[in-house]
Amino acid sequence: MSVQADLDFASDDRARAQIGAAVSFLLRDVSGVAREHAAEAIIEMVRNIASRVPTIETASIQPLMSGVTYRDFVIDAYRRDVDRWRATIRRSNGKKIRIASPPSVRDEATTTADAITAEKAIEFARRAIDMGEVL
Repeated sequence: MSVQADLDFASDDRARAQIGAAVSFLLRDVSGVAREHAAEAIIEMVRNIASRVPTIETASIQPLMSGVTYRDFVIDAYRRDVDRWRATIRRSNGKKIRIASPPSVRDEATTTADAITAEKAIEFARRAIDMGEVL
């Protein structure tokens, strides 16, 4: 999964809260030495991201949208092909979600239509949540 460098957060506190939630999620079932190793891996990831220098080439590429929070869900956009984006929807608390059609219970759902941009795929996912297609 890719890292989104420029998410639109309402505030610094909101960004910190989402980082804290993500770290808690990653460490939820880990204990002892394995927890220490997982924490070290998270710290290393943060250091790597902090050391990146934006360039003109990377700034012109459309970033992937990952970890967008909407209501009680987390939405991740991914590119299937050139100009073909989809989004996955999962609960922020890790619980399973219900899909209205066809009726099922899953860890995550994927939008059924391709979008031209990552932002549009996120919009499709938000619309599915609003219309009750994902519960």
